[in-house]
Amino acid sequence: MYENQDQQSFPPKDLPPRPNNYLVLAIITTFLCCNVTGVVSIIYAAQVNAKWEGGNYQGAISDSKNAKLWGLIGLIGGFVLIALMMLFYGAAIIAAMNSGGY
Repeated sequence: MYENQDQQSFPPKDLPPRPNNYLVLAIITTFLCCNVTGVVSIIYAAQVNAKWEGGNYQGAISDSKNAKLWGLIGLIGGFVLIALMMLFYGAAIIAAMNSGGY
């Protein structure tokens, strides 16, 4: 069974490990925080495995880094925006309560 397999179908031993595609981070970013950066992150994440299997190892590593970068930008930016909105609306509510309703 194993003696008929082509040895070229296995990757060489000196390849770096397959990079993480950060697809879970991209999906979480898309649904929870920022759709724009999340979609960009999903696109990069989807390209990682295809480039790796096609032999473009540097492209796969680059897309992995870009997927992580855009996912983190979306998460951090989304949470900062949410915090700012909470501060703004909280200050507006406190100001309205202190003015006596006028």
